[in-house]
Amino acid sequence: MNKKLYTYLVLLMSFSLIGIILMQGYWIYSAWQNKEEEFSLSVNRALREVVDEIQSRELNDYVYTYQMLIDSIGTPNESNFTDVFLFLDEDQSSNLSTFFAYGILEEDYNINLPNNFSNRYGDDNLKDYKAVKTTIVNKNIFDRRENRLNASIAKLKSVEDIDLFKFEKYKSAFQEYASSLPIHKRTTSREIQILLNQGFKDRNIITPYEFGIYSNGLSTKVKSNNYLEVQSGPKYSIPFLFDRSSPISYNLVVSFPEKQEYVLSGIIGVATLSFMLTLVIVVISTSALYQIIQQKKLSEIKNDFINNISHEFKTPIATINLALDAILSSKNNLNEKFTSYLGMIREENSRMLSQVENILRISQLEKSSNPFDMEETNIHEVIEDAIEHVKLIVESRNGSIKLSLNAENFNISGNSNHLENIIINILDNALKYSKEHPQIVVSSINSNKNIIICFEDNGIGMDKNTQKMIFEKFYREQNGNIHNIKGHGLGLSYVKKIIDFHNGKISLESKIGTGTKFYITLKNI
Repeated sequence: MNKKLYTYLVLLMSFSLIGIILMQGYWIYSAWQNKEEEFSLSVNRALREVVDEIQSRELNDYVYTYQMLIDSIGTPNESNFTDVFLFLDEDQSSNLSTFFAYGILEEDYNINLPNNFSNRYGDDNLKDYKAVKTTIVNKNIFDRRENRLNASIAKLKSVEDIDLFKFEKYKSAFQEYASSLPIHKRTTSREIQILLNQGFKDRNIITPYEFGIYSNGLSTKVKSNNYLEVQSGPKYSIPFLFDRSSPISYNLVVSFPEKQEYVLSGIIGVATLSFMLTLVIVVISTSALYQIIQQKKLSEIKNDFINNISHEFKTPIATINLALDAILSSKNNLNEKFTSYLGMIREENSRMLSQVENILRISQLEKSSNPFDMEETNIHEVIEDAIEHVKLIVESRNGSIKLSLNAENFNISGNSNHLENIIINILDNALKYSKEHPQIVVSSINSNKNIIICFEDNGIGMDKNTQKMIFEKFYREQNGNIHNIKGHGLGLSYVKKIIDFHNGKISLESKIGTGTKFYITLKNI
């Protein structure tokens, strides 16, 4: 693997892993934040409903009490009072009963109102209403009231509805009266707990909580059994039984000691699955990186071994060639049979040298990103020189090579030696895999500032699978009648690398039994 490509690959995988981990962490954090916001919103809505429910219940109780008292003791006779509101309070310790009477004094300003306003409230004149308060303490009045209430129990069960305008008058009077009472007489811990339980249950909030009522920042008697002023866990506060006219302000405070555990429990399943998948990806990617590093080390060791062994081979090969030259130079002492054997040895020795050179060239290409110099090259001349090297082989097999070099611009930036070698390799393959009489056509054309060179033969052809693998190093087709064809699968791999270093392209077209066409595309200058 190219060192630069290897570095880019490792960096890309590392950045991808870090990105995946950061994205998963951000997603889990966002899910936790959303769950907390959802929890807070649900709690605040539940608290608002509890406060509204208690205020509504308190007002309805007062309205009901007022209706009972009116039915029992009647209404005032004064003509300037439109309504009177009576409230009964009892002190168990002193057995004293207290009436709180709130009268509404009506004043008419004799100002005509618009039609839509008068129609709405049933009156044409503008009027003002003022509260007149009276307090009566009596030890026996409670008993008299109790007797009258018992006597008119049937009437109490059929309280008539009142209109909106009267209800607002009642509400104002009731709120002023209620604000004078201590909080423990207006509601109870049990009532608040029942309402909170129901509100939280409706919103699927199933976690322990504690609550307390504060009066101007001080704790009151109305609180849950285990509530502490220094309560652990997040707290939620809301105004309770609020009245602007009262100097006392109440707040309902609810705390959740196990809120964090509850919120996390809502996302723990998905978060755990996400974490496990991320961990699997990290392990697999780390293993892949480790394997890549190991393979790179093995590849370097292999290349070093090939280089060393190739150089070691070149020395005895050169020595054999020198010995053969010395023997052949003295032909007087050699018979014809011995000379032929020496020729065979020389031929095989040359073949071995050629293979060693191929291995060294490929190893050199893999180690360097720019292994050779480029110069202006006439590709047509390179093709003609390459053909000269295989001309004798073609003639020995009664074959032919036809040239059809029609490209007008045949100059490229390249290395003539390597280009000549790859053309010889392609022609050599065409001869190896051709029929008895090889017919090869080499042509060239210009296209879009490129020169395209085509090598066409009448060989045995290749199937689709072979075409995909033909440029891989050490690959050789294992099927078909090619067992007698020598080679190591290095030739076309070398061709592909040389074309890549020239920023060119190589492709092929082939069909079993009809031959093969190789196309090389190089840029003109």
